[in-house]
Amino acid sequence: MTENKCEVCKNPAKQFCSSCRSVFYCSRECQKEDWKTHKGRCKPYVVQVHPVYGRHMVASRDIRAGEIILKEQPVVIGPKQRSVPLCLGCHKAVDGSTRCSKCHFPICAPSCEISKYHKAECKVLAGATAKIKIDNVESVHPAYECITPLRCLLTKETETKKWEALSNLQDNVANIVDTEVGHVIQRNVVEFLRNYINYTASESAEIYRVCGILVTNSFELRHNDQKIRGVFPQAAMMAHDCCPNTKHAFDRDLNIIVRSTVPIRKGSPIATTYTNTLWNTLQRRKQLQTVKFFLCSCRRCSDPRELGTDLSTLLCNECGGHVLSLDPLDMNATWSCQKCNNTIPGRNVFWGDQQLYKELRSFDQSSAKPLEDFLDHYQKALHPKHRFFIEAKYALIKFYGNHPSYRYRDMTREQLEKKVKYCRELLEVAEVIDPGLSLLRGTVFFELQAGLVALARMLLSNEILTKEGTQDYMTEAVKHLQEASEILKHEPEMENGGLETKLKLLSQELDV
Repeated sequence: MTENKCEVCKNPAKQFCSSCRSVFYCSRECQKEDWKTHKGRCKPYVVQVHPVYGRHMVASRDIRAGEIILKEQPVVIGPKQRSVPLCLGCHKAVDGSTRCSKCHFPICAPSCEISKYHKAECKVLAGATAKIKIDNVESVHPAYECITPLRCLLTKETETKKWEALSNLQDNVANIVDTEVGHVIQRNVVEFLRNYINYTASESAEIYRVCGILVTNSFELRHNDQKIRGVFPQAAMMAHDCCPNTKHAFDRDLNIIVRSTVPIRKGSPIATTYTNTLWNTLQRRKQLQTVKFFLCSCRRCSDPRELGTDLSTLLCNECGGHVLSLDPLDMNATWSCQKCNNTIPGRNVFWGDQQLYKELRSFDQSSAKPLEDFLDHYQKALHPKHRFFIEAKYALIKFYGNHPSYRYRDMTREQLEKKVKYCRELLEVAEVIDPGLSLLRGTVFFELQAGLVALARMLLSNEILTKEGTQDYMTEAVKHLQEASEILKHEPEMENGGLETKLKLLSQELDV
């Protein structure tokens, strides 16, 4: 048996770093002495190379559910690829009334001209052949596509460690160059910077490569209520899985915080999802192919029933049986009824999927009725747990009780019972595709407990149940509230009293 030696004095050692468990110490004194050196490499994971995912994180020890795996500052943040005009000094919304005196981009206040985000790029943008014309601040403007790539390029001279971290990331240029995304990059970033802004410090190939790095590795986050993107080189090493074992959030300082949602065994990949866990296989794989340039073949994607969740399952128009893809890893594969063998060409299923996607997103968001009508209209075509039904039900459980037109005290028994029913269905799905301490489960538990309390009070006030009869509702609600609180307590918006405030408002609404 190999004897472990102290990292500092090399004497026999039995104590180890409780975080990474990779180094040993003979005493607390030696551990304290080594901390300045060790803290930079103390992490519960290593980066390995995978034939499909490339470099990716693997647990170097067993990781507990809820444990912080990584906290990292961004090396760069800035506007998304398709961004509406926003302040380049602080990323707040702009109204167009104030502009930078040098580069003429809209800002929210004169003080933002010298912001740490904008100061360096302003000198470059001011070299444009003509003033930037941004008249409509509510529509996507192509000029903003060059901002974040430019911020990356400017670190080359001023912040070399950041530039090195960016340069080491995968760029996927070979996969991007002949795509629609690639053509947009060439036109709106490379040619815009070189020809319109007169930026000559980087060659076209280097600008293009930085854009590839951003496309491949960026995370979307919010800053001052606006959606932007940021690069976190270590977090970018997480593998993709359609059933992730982590969640991430961003604190007030825009650090990314990655937590495990379930226990992760030593040697297992540490995975996030590059898509949306509630999407079905067709949409997830299409998104991954378009944006991340690979086709996922995980156990969920490989299963026609998506691990029993039926997020892709259709209903047969002949007999009502379940219609499944004969090969879910082939987007053109035929779909067949499991009961009568009626078939549907894959291209027809894909077309229908796209149409339903557009329909669901076209609804008036001030009323629950379009969502309710959607569920009624397609109940003979889609499985009750089909992706679009689950999305509609998820929207409804957040609508019922939270929207001014659907306060708990004004809702009908049918609406309250639907809320509880939909929450239970969503939890069944979440247990499979986003288990443990996921934000999805925390949100649904919170809505379920509120629905149960509201339903119990309504039944009691209408003398449908006695006070004793409501006890089962209340007992279950308390259990779910405890589960929700445990999951949500680490969410940035719930910390520092946020959860207590939300609970107080809910208590007032429910009069408990």
